[in-house]
Amino acid sequence: MGKRVLVIGAGIAGLSAAGYLQRNGFDTEIFELHDKAGGLCTSWTRDGYSFDGCVHWLMGSGPASNLHELWKELGAADLRYVEWDVYTSARLSDGDTFNLYTDPDRLEAEILRLGPADGAVARLVAANVRRTSRLDMPAALDKLKPGAALALAARLPSALLLAPWIKKSVADLVRPVKSARLREGFERLFGDAMDELPAAALFMMLGFMAKKSSGYPIGGSLAFARALEADYLSRGGKIRYKSRVDEILVEGGRAVGLRGAWGSETADYVVSAADGYDTVKRLLGGRYPHPDLEASFADQGGPGAMKRYPSLIYLSLGLAADFSAQPHSQVFTLDEPLALEGGALGVKRFPLRLYHFDPTSAPAGKTAATVMVETGNDAYWTGLKAKDPAAYAAEKAETARKLIGALDRFVPGLAAAVETVDLATPATFIRYTNNWRGSYEGWLPTGGAMGKKIARTLPGLANFHMVGQWTNAGGGLPPCAIEGRRLAKRLCKAEGRRFRPD
Repeated sequence: MGKRVLVIGAGIAGLSAAGYLQRNGFDTEIFELHDKAGGLCTSWTRDGYSFDGCVHWLMGSGPASNLHELWKELGAADLRYVEWDVYTSARLSDGDTFNLYTDPDRLEAEILRLGPADGAVARLVAANVRRTSRLDMPAALDKLKPGAALALAARLPSALLLAPWIKKSVADLVRPVKSARLREGFERLFGDAMDELPAAALFMMLGFMAKKSSGYPIGGSLAFARALEADYLSRGGKIRYKSRVDEILVEGGRAVGLRGAWGSETADYVVSAADGYDTVKRLLGGRYPHPDLEASFADQGGPGAMKRYPSLIYLSLGLAADFSAQPHSQVFTLDEPLALEGGALGVKRFPLRLYHFDPTSAPAGKTAATVMVETGNDAYWTGLKAKDPAAYAAEKAETARKLIGALDRFVPGLAAAVETVDLATPATFIRYTNNWRGSYEGWLPTGGAMGKKIARTLPGLANFHMVGQWTNAGGGLPPCAIEGRRLAKRLCKAEGRRFRPD
């Protein structure tokens, strides 16, 4: 075997980096906090139900995108994917529904249905979705078929037309809308994210869905993670589970290994695919500040600072009834906020996902469901759990009860069908993945953050690299695979090896 590489974290970034390095002659080993691979890309079972905690849509799920080559290389392309015709729906105050169709023609017609006088907006949205469906993210240029690179180059003018929408938000897109019903539809679909989500991100998501390359893996996120894990292990890779890392060992300005309760190991390279804040502040003791992230780690805004994704209250329900007549994804809005967290959090918007499209998620005739509620109040939950575990458990039960009651107003019979309840709080996320403040993806894809170059190395520290959510604004799984592949190429070059992706 070649040079030894120790990787912190068996999430998708860690599995990708270790997988590409292993197949290129490096001797790799992953150290994982939990007892299974995937990190936040996971699912869990309760009473015969499987609840998914990650993938809503995966760019590159189908062969129409070059991203598919990465999932093929990493062992996940053979999973069966559900491709969406309607990504999600929003219930309007008059009882009507605004459907976010993935086909640009149907989406244009839907916008015109709610806003007959808003033809300009309908045409603009549809044109940009069509445009992005013809574009791609060439993550594996060496896998492009003859002529494909020229075809991508020919589409550069289309890509340039999208550039202004990187800095413009969905709110900017909707601003010219004349119809109150259409405006309400957009507001209910996107909520507070309208002001910060770049319109280009919406177009890209729908464009990939339009070409059937942004679907959901049957079996859920854990099945996806296990596919990468199996491929990595089959190539001789090693994973140590329940092996928390306490320190990155440094000698003479070089990362030389890892230390934990399990002992210590030395290596030629160290890669952190773990939480970015924890890596820089705890594992390295703050001795090597990150050149691009210190302002963001301060978590106080200001010049150059990015906003992190918030923490979550994540409700999972096992429903002893068949809800397949309902859309798989819906957003409901209350007239008055629902008070949670002792009244500190007021929630009006509830995104409900019903997993009737995945036969592995529930017993026959039953339905698994999830509700994701964003909260910035992670300190409330972690503090309550530490101070009074009984009060913490009671607050979880009361939060679940309130959310179920609110959902039952929109989906009659839901509350009566509940037979399994599982509620994860920010404290759960922190315990499970050690993510900074329970953030579920890293940096938000705001206009100022999209495309921001973030260093993967630290000044003054040789033989150390970072990959994953904290080195890419916007989150998502494809950047994890892309960065793992790029890291392997860089280390192959440093070691005089020819990079082989397969």
